[in-house]
Amino acid sequence: MMDRNKLILTVLVASVAVNLVFIGGIGYRTSNTREFGPRPFPPNVGWVVRDLSEERRMELEPLLEQSYSEIRPIRREMGQAQRRVNELMASDTFDAQALDQAFTALREANERYQSLSHQQTITLFNELSEEERQIAQEFVQRRGPRDGADRSRGRNGRPGFRRGGPAGPQGGPGQPPFRPDRSGTAPPPGNPDQ
Repeated sequence: MMDRNKLILTVLVASVAVNLVFIGGIGYRTSNTREFGPRPFPPNVGWVVRDLSEERRMELEPLLEQSYSEIRPIRREMGQAQRRVNELMASDTFDAQALDQAFTALREANERYQSLSHQQTITLFNELSEEERQIAQEFVQRRGPRDGADRSRGRNGRPGFRRGGPAGPQGGPGQPPFRPDRSGTAPPPGNPDQ
């Protein structure tokens, strides 16, 4: 009788522990949606100006606003096409032909988005000095802003316009990844290989 009670108590404690681990994991995940949430569509050309001076970003703002206005409808179309694909994949009745058409629509919207985004990047790079183009290239190689500030969203939620920003956590958005196999806590800004 005593062994049976100990067994029940042990199973109960183990069950509570497992449930707490799952609840903690779910809580952590929902509180860090930026890190674990679905990846957004590729950014528009606002990334090009993130490391430039505030004055220079303001000079380029009209061009960026125009780019944003041009690309917004295609981004919306991509979102609608992605939602349609998701709906069809989650449907109780599978319709292969409808899913194929939805994937085709998503691909076409994505291709239009990429084409326009590439053209806008060329137009914007044409307005930059050699030094500014180098700064933009370093941003891409680093995969984040120089100072760790997340300038990905600015006024009106549009990319590339916010003045400064809080530094994110190490390894977070805009920060170099933590590499425990390397000495130091993080690589120096602008050189992710050290």
